[in-house]
Amino acid sequence: MTENKKIAVVGAGVVGLATAIQLQQSGCQVTLIDQNEPGMGASFGNAGLFADYARLPFARFATLFKLPGMLMDKESPVSLQGRYLPRLMPYGIGFIKACLEQNYQAGCTALRQLQLHTRDSDDRLFQLTGAGKLVKSEGCLGLFASQTGFDNAKQDDLHKRQQQGVNLQYLTADEVRELEPDLADFYVGGVYYPDTRFTLSPAQLCRCYFDYFIGQGGTFRQDKVLNLKPAASGNDDIQVQMSSQTDTFNQVILTAGVASADLLKPLGISIPLVSERGYHLTLDTQDKQLTRPVGWLDKAVFLTPMSEGVRIAGTAEFAYEDAPVSSDCTDNMLAHASHMLGFKPEVKSDWVGCRPSTPDSLPVIGRLQKHPQITLAFGHSHLGLTLAAITAQLVDELVHHKTPSLPVAPFAPERFL
Repeated sequence: MTENKKIAVVGAGVVGLATAIQLQQSGCQVTLIDQNEPGMGASFGNAGLFADYARLPFARFATLFKLPGMLMDKESPVSLQGRYLPRLMPYGIGFIKACLEQNYQAGCTALRQLQLHTRDSDDRLFQLTGAGKLVKSEGCLGLFASQTGFDNAKQDDLHKRQQQGVNLQYLTADEVRELEPDLADFYVGGVYYPDTRFTLSPAQLCRCYFDYFIGQGGTFRQDKVLNLKPAASGNDDIQVQMSSQTDTFNQVILTAGVASADLLKPLGISIPLVSERGYHLTLDTQDKQLTRPVGWLDKAVFLTPMSEGVRIAGTAEFAYEDAPVSSDCTDNMLAHASHMLGFKPEVKSDWVGCRPSTPDSLPVIGRLQKHPQITLAFGHSHLGLTLAAITAQLVDELVHHKTPSLPVAPFAPERFL
């Protein structure tokens, strides 16, 4: 019987929390483990969007050809800290392979399949946990500062999204102004995604999930996981070695973000996962009000109205987790926010954290063939919040040997092995 299985979920970000709840609902005895408070990693610092429109992999030749110039530009949304370069080599090789047309198209199909299920999965989780009170349905704006950039996007990314069934509307500058009158006139027009939702606080959303999990009898251990290994008894169990103790579980679900790769290496599993750091600033915009997230797509940043203030989030900095904060990144973000708002706002707080990113822009979801006691669910990059609930559903189906709701082969860890 799969019910009453003793399962450890290693990693208490939004993916781990959603997974723990889903398994708990299926009758499993779930222990959630993280060295930090739940939701305090990458899940804390995102732009807050349930980005239903994000169905195009980052890995494609158009991006690859732009990267050298972007890395040389201090105002670019993409940057690299030099000592991280050796860690990027396996990722880079995989990135180039993912850019091949056949692989890129397969990635588009896989992301679309996930996105077709996200809203229903999210709604079930919101209803179960009461988190819906933290979610707004006001759509999302993506703006362009130049007509050339806007026209190129219409012919490329935005057209491809329309082909994938994304609900979007092109807006003139006047139409944008009607929706968000407090923005400065930096744009020529943009795209409106009416179905996109956002949360007023990623941290409170995670806390809501966590409180529900604990209230339903879940266990949380705030401890660092040092090692995973099959139990010495020779059965199908697995031992989780933590700083303070070692426990045995029937199965482990690994949702530990960038730390997941290091936990797998002793098992002979090498996943080319990298740390893609993102930044955010919380701003006091005074009497300037926003109703919905607004992205300046030329600069790859979003302003999102949240309970603590307006958050500007974005950038992709490839660097170690403990690398010094880049003043270029924070200065650029404040400059972009000032340009979008028409004045320089006060910075109430700042943050930097590490997204777990894969070469092909697809998450890793699946049971390890060599170690079937371990199921992986990480590598969601910019889409952890967006894909958390559907990932949890797929993990639960795999654990209970059910037919998955959608094809999981594109996300299998063996694609990298």
